[in-house]
Amino acid sequence: MKNDGDKGGHSPVHDRRTHDVPTSSRIALVRSALHVVIAVVALLAIATSIPHWGGDNFPVLSLVIYVAGMVFIAMPLCLCYEALLKSQQERAAGRSWSV
Repeated sequence: MKNDGDKGGHSPVHDRRTHDVPTSSRIALVRSALHVVIAVVALLAIATSIPHWGGDNFPVLSLVIYVAGMVFIAMPLCLCYEALLKSQQERAAGRSWSV
C-alpha cells in the first residue's frame, strides 16, 4: 500500500525536488483553511447533537450538518489544495529538468 499525499513535512520518502521548492503561502493558507473548516463543521455537528445525547432519538440534524459541511465546503477546499500541491510538484519537476 502506498503512502501518498501531504504528510505535513513528515514524509518517510525523501525527495529532493519537492524539498528544495519553498512552500507557497497560498498552499499554507488553503491547508490552514481546510483544517479550520473541518474543525468547525465537526464542532457544529457535535454541538447540534448534544441535546439528543440522553434521548432515544438519533440526531439527524447533526448528521446532515456534518455531511453537508464536508461535501459542500471541505471537499472543494480539499480539491483546491490538491490542485495547488500538484501544480507545485509540476513546477518543481520542471525546474529539475532545466537545471
